[in-house]
Amino acid sequence: MQVDSQYSRWLWFILIVGFILRIAYTISQPTDGLLYGADGGDTAWYLANGWGFFSGQPHGWIRNIPFYLSTLPTAPFYILYAGIFQQLFPDEVVILTIRVSQCVVSIITAYLGYRIGWRITDDRRIGFVACVLLSFHPAFIIEPSNIATETFYIFFLTMGFWLYIEYVIHLPKIESNSRLSPTVWIILVGIAFGLGTLTRAVLLLFPIGIVIHMLMIGWRNQLGLWFRRGLLLLIIYSAVVLTWTFYNWGMWGTVIIGSNQLMPAIWRGAVQNDGTPAQNDALLLDDPDAVNPDSCEVDCKYQHSTETYVEQISETINENIGGFIIFRLSELAKSYLQPHGTTPLGNVSIREELIDEVKDDRAFGDFLSLLKTEGFIIKLIVWGFHYLGIGFGLIGMWLTRKSWQLTLPLIGFVIYTTLVHFVLLALPRYIFPVEVPLLIFSAVTLVTLWDKFRRSATHLDATIQ
Repeated sequence: MQVDSQYSRWLWFILIVGFILRIAYTISQPTDGLLYGADGGDTAWYLANGWGFFSGQPHGWIRNIPFYLSTLPTAPFYILYAGIFQQLFPDEVVILTIRVSQCVVSIITAYLGYRIGWRITDDRRIGFVACVLLSFHPAFIIEPSNIATETFYIFFLTMGFWLYIEYVIHLPKIESNSRLSPTVWIILVGIAFGLGTLTRAVLLLFPIGIVIHMLMIGWRNQLGLWFRRGLLLLIIYSAVVLTWTFYNWGMWGTVIIGSNQLMPAIWRGAVQNDGTPAQNDALLLDDPDAVNPDSCEVDCKYQHSTETYVEQISETINENIGGFIIFRLSELAKSYLQPHGTTPLGNVSIREELIDEVKDDRAFGDFLSLLKTEGFIIKLIVWGFHYLGIGFGLIGMWLTRKSWQLTLPLIGFVIYTTLVHFVLLALPRYIFPVEVPLLIFSAVTLVTLWDKFRRSATHLDATIQ
């Protein structure tokens, strides 16, 4: 009991410090102009379409930014989320309020990492280390300040894993009494993964893998039971995801499951010279000079047909299938090797600076000058966490191989994300969510190494004595 109390105190300390770091970074970031697109990214787009969703207008302008609800290209959760805050708060505090709420969600994710790490190993120390890694990883500290989908996507994903591992898989194994039946927990799992898909549609097919995992568990003596549970999970998950489909069908007469950006994402993954929307329009149109559609009122972009994308994707692959495979592998590898979260830390690329130093064969003193590069130390920490997660995470997967019933969903998500982005456009921010399971497995490796070190030290002391 004393050990449990000690872990609880330290856990609260880590979570509070992690939350303070997130808040400190968040309030240090500028808010001026973001509603108007000053960041040059997606922030103003999410906010404009969020405002538009609650405006009662099918299309229009807000803060000189167009919204067009019948052609929303993304899953709706974050748009709704950004829109609600604009209904409740004045413009000058909207950005800060969204960021602070995301700090809360982010630190809850770190706590869920603690629960998952504990349950897959029955070792609370591993859960604690996983919580430390998720609380203090600089990318996870930085991400809540971004008006983007990553924070909530990772939260819903981690929530789904926690509910599934702890209450659907782990709890029956230890025959512990729960106030809720397995049916209720499966419903909650379906809702969590469904909300994840409504945040980032790339998760769309992953629950099928969860059902396959269920069938693997019950293959020998409980196949019927686990089949019914898997069917229930798919029904609940589909009901959540299809709310967006029914909305678009009823309002606009279009059929969208998750997102309508599947073919554009595959196309961008196939071509090597994609760029801005106008550049992409030029590549997709027969007349490259006609990059603005005639008579547009609000959404001055072409809505290219699926056939156009399929035709160009087929041509690209058929012309050089070997080159296509090499290109996809190269882009995927770069997305894994480049950590997400370094862009806000300065415009200078430490990697490019280091490569230039090596190529130019400069003196040792010139290497030391890298320490003065903008954001060098914090970027170095980001890189350290990133590569520790990949290396130690893979080792941790191997160390827990005998507990596959508990760990396979996490491993499966890493594999699923990798395979999906071999086909779709791959960017570091798209690969970033796999760092949650990788850091949890890294905690397994770190605790294992610590135990081996302590045993070696104890043996050495006994030998000396």
